[in-house]
Amino acid sequence: MKSIFLPLFSLMLCLICLSSASANTAKNVQDAATVEQEPAMPDAMSRLIRAPTMDLIHLRDPFLSSFEKSRMEEAKLIRIYKAKPINARPRGILERFDLSTLTIVGTYKKQGQDWVASIQDSTGKAYTVRRGHYLGKRSGRIEKIDGSTVYLVEKIINPAGDSVDRQVTLTLSEVND
Repeated sequence: MKSIFLPLFSLMLCLICLSSASANTAKNVQDAATVEQEPAMPDAMSRLIRAPTMDLIHLRDPFLSSFEKSRMEEAKLIRIYKAKPINARPRGILERFDLSTLTIVGTYKKQGQDWVASIQDSTGKAYTVRRGHYLGKRSGRIEKIDGSTVYLVEKIINPAGDSVDRQVTLTLSEVND
Protein backbone atom coordinates (compact mmCIF):
# COMPACT_ATOMS: atom_id res chain seq x y z
CA MET A 1 0.00 0.00 0.00
CA LYS A 2 2.84 2.25 0.70
CA SER A 3 4.15 1.63 -2.72
CA ILE A 4 0.87 2.80 -4.33
CA PHE A 5 0.63 6.07 -2.44
CA LEU A 6 4.14 7.18 -3.19
CA PRO A 7 3.81 7.15 -7.00
CA LEU A 8 0.31 8.60 -6.74
CA PHE A 9 1.55 11.36 -4.50
CA SER A 10 4.43 12.16 -6.83
CA LEU A 11 2.06 12.19 -9.81
CA MET A 12 -0.24 14.67 -8.06
CA LEU A 13 2.71 16.82 -7.12
CA CYS A 14 3.90 16.88 -10.74
CA LEU A 15 0.43 17.85 -11.95
CA ILE A 16 0.23 20.70 -9.48
CA CYS A 17 3.63 21.97 -10.54
CA LEU A 18 2.73 21.78 -14.21
CA SER A 19 -0.56 23.58 -13.72
CA SER A 20 1.08 26.35 -11.73
CA ALA A 21 3.84 26.62 -14.30
CA SER A 22 1.32 26.97 -17.10
CA ALA A 23 -0.60 29.57 -15.08
CA ASN A 24 2.66 31.46 -14.45
CA THR A 25 3.49 31.30 -18.15
CA ALA A 26 0.09 32.79 -19.04
CA LYS A 27 0.57 35.44 -16.38
CA ASN A 28 4.06 36.23 -17.72
CA VAL A 29 2.62 36.67 -21.21
CA GLN A 30 0.03 39.12 -19.83
CA ASP A 31 2.75 40.99 -17.87
CA ALA A 32 4.90 41.19 -20.97
CA ALA A 33 1.99 42.70 -22.89
CA THR A 34 1.39 45.34 -20.20
CA VAL A 35 5.10 46.12 -19.95
CA GLU A 36 5.20 46.82 -23.65
CA GLN A 37 2.32 49.28 -23.24
CA GLU A 38 3.90 51.11 -20.25
CA PRO A 39 6.83 53.47 -20.86
CA ALA A 40 10.26 52.17 -20.00
CA MET A 41 11.67 52.91 -16.56
CA PRO A 42 14.08 55.85 -16.61
CA ASP A 43 17.74 55.37 -16.00
CA ALA A 44 18.69 55.86 -12.33
CA MET A 45 21.34 58.45 -13.20
CA SER A 46 18.90 60.62 -15.13
CA ARG A 47 17.12 61.69 -11.95
CA LEU A 48 19.90 62.50 -9.56
CA ILE A 49 18.75 64.24 -6.41
CA ARG A 50 20.88 67.24 -5.64
CA ALA A 51 21.58 68.34 -2.11
CA PRO A 52 20.53 71.92 -1.29
CA THR A 53 23.28 74.50 -1.36
CA MET A 54 24.47 75.58 2.07
CA ASP A 55 25.73 79.02 3.03
CA LEU A 56 28.83 77.95 4.94
CA ILE A 57 29.90 81.53 5.64
CA HIS A 58 26.77 82.42 7.63
CA LEU A 59 26.28 78.98 9.19
CA ARG A 60 25.24 79.29 12.84
CA ASP A 61 27.68 77.95 15.42
CA PRO A 62 25.68 75.54 17.63
CA PHE A 63 27.97 76.16 20.61
CA LEU A 64 27.73 79.98 20.50
CA SER A 65 25.21 81.59 22.85
CA SER A 66 22.91 84.29 21.53
CA PHE A 67 24.41 86.78 24.02
CA GLU A 68 27.92 86.15 22.75
CA LYS A 69 26.69 86.35 19.16
CA SER A 70 25.13 89.79 19.77
CA ARG A 71 28.36 90.99 21.41
CA MET A 72 30.36 89.83 18.40
CA GLU A 73 27.95 91.58 16.01
CA GLU A 74 28.19 94.80 18.03
CA ALA A 75 31.99 94.64 17.98
CA LYS A 76 31.86 94.11 14.23
CA LEU A 77 29.67 97.22 13.80
CA ILE A 78 32.10 99.27 15.89
CA ARG A 79 35.04 98.06 13.76
CA ILE A 80 33.11 99.04 10.62
CA TYR A 81 32.34 102.47 12.12
CA LYS A 82 35.98 103.06 13.03
CA ALA A 83 37.07 102.06 9.53
CA LYS A 84 34.96 104.78 7.92
CA PRO A 85 36.84 107.69 6.34
CA ILE A 86 35.53 110.24 8.86
CA ASN A 87 37.66 108.56 11.51
CA ALA A 88 40.78 108.45 9.33
CA ARG A 89 41.65 112.07 10.08
CA PRO A 90 44.05 112.98 12.92
CA ARG A 91 42.36 113.62 16.26
CA GLY A 92 42.39 117.02 17.92
CA ILE A 93 43.20 117.70 21.58
CA LEU A 94 39.58 118.47 22.47
CA GLU A 95 38.47 115.08 21.11
CA ARG A 96 40.12 113.37 24.07
CA PHE A 97 37.55 114.84 26.47
CA ASP A 98 33.93 113.93 27.01
CA LEU A 99 31.51 116.76 26.20
CA SER A 100 30.27 116.84 29.80
CA THR A 101 33.75 117.88 30.99
CA LEU A 102 34.03 120.79 28.53
CA THR A 103 32.58 124.19 29.36
CA ILE A 104 32.15 127.31 27.28
CA VAL A 105 33.93 130.27 28.80
CA GLY A 106 32.85 132.83 26.22
CA THR A 107 31.93 133.57 22.64
CA TYR A 108 32.84 136.55 20.50
CA LYS A 109 32.63 137.80 16.96
CA LYS A 110 34.91 140.18 15.13
CA GLN A 111 33.38 142.45 12.55
CA GLY A 112 33.08 140.62 9.20
CA GLN A 113 34.07 137.23 10.63
CA ASP A 114 32.27 134.20 12.09
CA TRP A 115 31.61 133.54 15.75
CA VAL A 116 34.44 132.03 17.82
CA ALA A 117 34.08 130.22 21.17
CA SER A 118 36.51 129.76 24.03
CA ILE A 119 36.19 126.30 25.61
CA GLN A 120 37.81 125.13 28.84
CA ASP A 121 38.66 121.48 29.59
CA SER A 122 38.59 119.77 32.99
CA THR A 123 42.20 120.78 33.75
CA GLY A 124 41.38 124.47 33.31
CA LYS A 125 43.15 124.97 29.99
CA ALA A 126 41.22 127.09 27.45
CA TYR A 127 41.00 126.50 23.69
CA THR A 128 39.60 128.62 20.88
CA VAL A 129 37.28 126.81 18.46
CA ARG A 130 35.51 127.79 15.25
CA ARG A 131 32.89 126.32 12.98
CA GLY A 132 34.17 123.00 11.53
CA HIS A 133 36.33 122.01 14.53
CA TYR A 134 35.71 118.74 16.37
CA LEU A 135 34.89 118.29 20.07
CA GLY A 136 34.29 115.28 22.30
CA LYS A 137 34.96 111.56 22.07
CA ARG A 138 32.21 110.98 19.50
CA SER A 139 33.70 113.30 16.90
CA GLY A 140 31.19 116.10 17.38
CA ARG A 141 31.66 118.65 14.61
CA ILE A 142 30.82 122.30 15.33
CA GLU A 143 28.09 123.37 12.92
CA LYS A 144 27.20 126.78 14.36
CA ILE A 145 28.24 129.18 17.09
CA ASP A 146 26.05 132.05 18.27
CA GLY A 147 26.13 134.45 21.23
CA SER A 148 25.75 131.83 23.97
CA THR A 149 25.59 128.37 22.36
CA VAL A 150 27.79 125.99 20.39
CA TYR A 151 25.84 123.57 18.17
CA LEU A 152 27.50 120.20 17.47
CA VAL A 153 26.58 117.22 15.30
CA GLU A 154 27.83 113.84 16.52
CA LYS A 155 27.81 110.65 14.50
CA ILE A 156 26.52 107.71 16.51
CA ILE A 157 25.59 104.14 15.59
CA ASN A 158 21.94 103.20 16.09
CA PRO A 159 20.91 99.63 17.05
CA ALA A 160 20.47 98.73 13.38
CA GLY A 161 24.15 99.51 12.77
CA ASP A 162 23.62 102.66 10.73
CA SER A 163 25.51 105.88 11.33
CA VAL A 164 23.08 108.58 12.50
CA ASP A 165 23.63 112.30 13.17
CA ARG A 166 22.73 113.54 16.66
CA GLN A 167 22.58 117.23 17.51
CA VAL A 168 24.16 118.38 20.77
CA THR A 169 24.42 121.89 22.22
CA LEU A 170 26.85 123.40 24.70
CA THR A 171 25.59 126.57 26.34
CA LEU A 172 27.50 129.39 28.01
CA SER A 173 27.43 128.96 31.75
CA GLU A 174 27.59 132.00 33.98
CA VAL A 175 31.00 132.45 35.58
CA ASN A 176 29.43 133.40 38.94
CA ASP A 177 27.29 130.24 39.27
